[in-house]
Amino acid sequence: MATEPTSDTMSITLPERAARIGRRGHPWFYADDLASQELPKTALVRVRAPGGRDLGLGMTSNGSSKIALRLCGPWEGSGVPEVEEFLDRRLSDAIALREAGIGERTGERLVHSEADGVPGLVVDRYSDVIVIQSTSGWVEANRGAITAWLVARFSPAMVLMRGDLPVRKREGLAEEVRLLAGERVDEVEIEEDGVVHRVRPWDGHKTGFYLDQRPARARVRALAASARVLDLFSYQGAFALSALAGGAREAIAVDQSAEALARATAAAEAQELGPLTARVGNAFDVVRELRADGQSFDLVVLDPPPFCKSRREVEGGKRGYRDLNRIAMQLLAPGGRLITASCSYHLRGEMFEDVLRQASFDLPFRVFLEERLGAGADHPAWLRLPESEYLKVRVLRRVEDGTGVGDSG
Repeated sequence: MATEPTSDTMSITLPERAARIGRRGHPWFYADDLASQELPKTALVRVRAPGGRDLGLGMTSNGSSKIALRLCGPWEGSGVPEVEEFLDRRLSDAIALREAGIGERTGERLVHSEADGVPGLVVDRYSDVIVIQSTSGWVEANRGAITAWLVARFSPAMVLMRGDLPVRKREGLAEEVRLLAGERVDEVEIEEDGVVHRVRPWDGHKTGFYLDQRPARARVRALAASARVLDLFSYQGAFALSALAGGAREAIAVDQSAEALARATAAAEAQELGPLTARVGNAFDVVRELRADGQSFDLVVLDPPPFCKSRREVEGGKRGYRDLNRIAMQLLAPGGRLITASCSYHLRGEMFEDVLRQASFDLPFRVFLEERLGAGADHPAWLRLPESEYLKVRVLRRVEDGTGVGDSG
């Protein structure tokens, strides 16, 4: 049972304008939305609209963030729970949603921030290693309790905080990577659909691996039989490895990191997955060189880093996506497929598809949109928060009609 409030500081009433935002369901409130209302710092509070309508619980910031209040979902009664009670409920519910996918050697996201009712908290599990990301003042203030809960539930070899995120500066938090529990583990193996990936939690991309692209990797594997595959921005070659596991006759992995590509080729050799060719270079340059050489591929995977990290960068980012996707389409063999992605949440799905449409203008073949994919089920997209649907993946196919007429849109 939730604890009843012991003081007025545990309950806030939103101004009418902010209450309208809350009733529509968006969970973020900036300081300007709250009409200079004084809030307790890094506290759980009961949030109400004028007239007393209950909007559930909220988390206040540490005073440094532009986001002063984050809603974190309903809670029975009229009070505010203790931190341990709140965390036990929220974390238990998040784990229960993913229970079927958790195995001894698997990798999965256990907690996905606002979508799981704990704004600012991401928890990823790689076999017996847990990595957390903290991007809100409340989560940072209660990091010890979160770590203790995870240790009690999973008995991991290590709990690591990956706080090397620029967004932490905007929250008044230090950028740091810190061991929170257990002993240091530099590398851990996970298995996905029979393919073994080696994850580096301390210095790997994101929290060590791109867990969110599991559905796209499964699609690549399903389409790869006898295919010649090009994996652009490949990092450690997870897509290339999936393609080889699916029967690709050849896979070329392109990345600027020679070290990451060395791990990709080592993984392919260790698992006897077939020929994986590593090509170190800038993907923009490499695709132009491949086009000039008359190369073609049955399957191209294009998974670049975000080109627009803010609204100001959207127009420039769209040009980058358009140019890169156009050349990728030109590299497709007849009947070939392009699996292309954007993880820029400022570039909405319809905007991304418009960019792809523009990229296909005047090509001497048609390009069909076959499928829309996104992040896996362990990265739920919350309808109330469009920003949570950050990953867009589209499966395109080159189709010949024998007319020689270019695609006009």
